[in-house]
Amino acid sequence: MWRVNRLKRALAANRSCLGAWLFSGDPAVAEIIGLERFDALIIDQEHSPNGIESTIAQMRAIAAAGDSTVLVRIPDIQPHFVKLALDAGAEGILAPKVESAEQARALVAACRYPPLGMRGAHYTVSRAARWGGAATDYLKDYRDELLIVAMIEGASGLQAANEIAGVDGIDMLFLGPLDLTADMGYMGQFDDPRLRAAFDALTTKLQASGKWLGSTTWPGVTASELMATGCSFVTVGSDVGFLQGGARAALAAAAR
Repeated sequence: MWRVNRLKRALAANRSCLGAWLFSGDPAVAEIIGLERFDALIIDQEHSPNGIESTIAQMRAIAAAGDSTVLVRIPDIQPHFVKLALDAGAEGILAPKVESAEQARALVAACRYPPLGMRGAHYTVSRAARWGGAATDYLKDYRDELLIVAMIEGASGLQAANEIAGVDGIDMLFLGPLDLTADMGYMGQFDDPRLRAAFDALTTKLQASGKWLGSTTWPGVTASELMATGCSFVTVGSDVGFLQGGARAALAAAAR
């Protein structure tokens, strides 16, 4: 294998894990954040200027910096995006706005080779298999090492959470608070009690499934609080947010 999935193994050992998002598309920024030793970093392709080339450049930077597991949020649940990210070396896939078990099954199928799925079998030359140099080991191990995450970002996904979690191959459901508030009619109102109720409902639904729960933090809710109530993986910010926060803190300090 390219690398063992340290995040997946830590989660399996019941360790709470922390992550961050990469929106800037810049390999140097990815390297700097990678040096901070997050359990995982998520390269975003949905809302960011990230094509496959910049994604690979960031993967290289992260691997050079440390041991953070590299996840990719694809733009949409389409086999084309899944295939590119996985062949490039993504150790996990986050699929946005999964709303049904049918979509979850399609996601898993896009991640797996026949006869278990529909992924094109070019691991013989893919970066994920060391450009084919580890093709035999990759084919043997890829399912165990891959983390497949369905993002719950709307009322339909929340309602279907039990069925989504029941799909073989789905490892984690991940709450997207901002999109959820938008879909449910109170966009950005993070203090609305319906958001916390949605998180609690998702936690309850996953308790019996054996699947992990992930989430971002949101204003007024910390990673510690989320982890105390059932979250195994929490993202605590992004490269853009860290840069903005540092700049604002420096300006505020200079103005005193």
